Amino acid sequence: MGVRSTNKRLFTLIYHPDTRIGKNTLAYIQAMDDKLLIIDLSKTKISDTEWVEIAEALHKKVGDLVDTTKLNAKGTSEFTTDDWLKIIQKNPHIISHPIAINGTKTKQIKMETEVLNFFGVDSAGLEKTMHTEDPTISSTTKEENFK
Repeated sequence: MGVRSTNKRLFTLIYHPDTRIGKNTLAYIQAMDDKLLIIDLSKTKISDTEWVEIAEALHKKVGDLVDTTKLNAKGTSEFTTDDWLKIIQKNPHIISHPIAINGTKTKQIKMETEVLNFFGVDSAGLEKTMHTEDPTISSTTKEENFK
């Protein structure tokens, strides 16, 4: 099975554990009860073809997936797609943000909580109430004394 699975019941997260946002996004997604495919870039390589497909799904160039501040290179505007793919393969930690995939939807996660909205998780499972409802201010338990 490739990274670009179109199964809407499978949630894929591509991340690198050396990034704060990657670790935090992973923590959010692991709380889900759904089928997860978690790809840790420090352990698993993604093919060049799949990187190109991911970039296309994000409507970006492959080089736009990279955090160029982590590179010791100048003149990156001259790099070709093949150059960027070689850099990513040798330095997967330079992927700037985790990438979430669900069916045909793909998103680069820039804030950890975005992954919840992307995968349709409702406020970490909290029950919603209308803002017009009065709050419960009386005791709701029987035979308990918390004084």
